[in-house]
Amino acid sequence: MIIPVYLAKGLEFDAVLVYDASPAAYGRNNERKLLYTACTRAMHRLHLYTTGDWSRFVQALPANLYEKAPY
Repeated sequence: MIIPVYLAKGLEFDAVLVYDASPAAYGRNNERKLLYTACTRAMHRLHLYTTGDWSRFVQALPANLYEKAPY
């Protein structure tokens, strides 16, 4: 199922993919809540993708909370 983040509130999924976790998509404070909603919908797996820099909200996380895949 593919749905926009703003419709995911209250739902849970086995896996969540955020295809653009860049500052362009999640750079402003009001977008922080959208990213939070997307990330907290995952029950088992959460994958964040970006082609450039990470959103400042992702960069602010301690490095021991996530694993970077080598690409």
